[in-house]
Amino acid sequence: MKVAIVQARLEWENVPLNLKLFNKRMSDINGVDIIVLPEMFSSGFTMTGKDQVAPFHEAVYRCMQDWADEKDALVMGSTIYFEDGHYFNRLLAAFPGGKVLHYDKRHRFTMGHEDEHFTAGHELPVFEYKGMKIAPFICYDLRFPVWSRNTSGYDMAVYVANWPEARREPWQILLKARAIENQCYVVGVNCVGEDGNGLQYSGDSMVISPRGEVLVACEPYADEVQVADVDLGALEGFREKFPVLEDRDEFTIDE
Repeated sequence: MKVAIVQARLEWENVPLNLKLFNKRMSDINGVDIIVLPEMFSSGFTMTGKDQVAPFHEAVYRCMQDWADEKDALVMGSTIYFEDGHYFNRLLAAFPGGKVLHYDKRHRFTMGHEDEHFTAGHELPVFEYKGMKIAPFICYDLRFPVWSRNTSGYDMAVYVANWPEARREPWQILLKARAIENQCYVVGVNCVGEDGNGLQYSGDSMVISPRGEVLVACEPYADEVQVADVDLGALEGFREKFPVLEDRDEFTIDE
């Protein structure tokens, strides 16, 4: 299975332009099974601008459906969604054929006051595509190993992010840690450039093996696409040979 990671420079709060630019990037991606975009790929990580971005969520939804059909691939990325009087940082998973599933970000970045603008999600779905079970996460979720814990038997964890350059080393270390401790592939896709708040982003997007090896990585600060090969058979063989997950502790998460 081939996974494309799209590390991109995002135009601040400009949904039409971002969709146009991602449409151009998509034209260069072919022959892959999964395409992963950054967190809030249609706007950049805005909070005060959520009311002007959210009305475009149907346009984002349709674009992702179109990309999934055109590329015959699962397309994943988050956007701002307004539903039932609440704003969500919502990861959409668009499948070829029109089906779209979603995950609402559980851990909001309270130090940046994200909790004052977005409602937290409480369910962690697992998507299955071509036999690969995929757990979706968003940015700050990466810091919480209990939430990421592989209790549902997923094969790949996907983290979409707007993770600032100032904390780039924790991003790289934690992605590897989540892969090793959960015996799964990890896909981490970040943005690059400067946002409307003056924060810098270095990217450091990568795909990591269950052993913690970096299979592919985007160049820091570059707007580019990289493609990794992930092998479900090899993963299953590794788990059979070294069945760490069978010894995990049992517990539940209180809401």
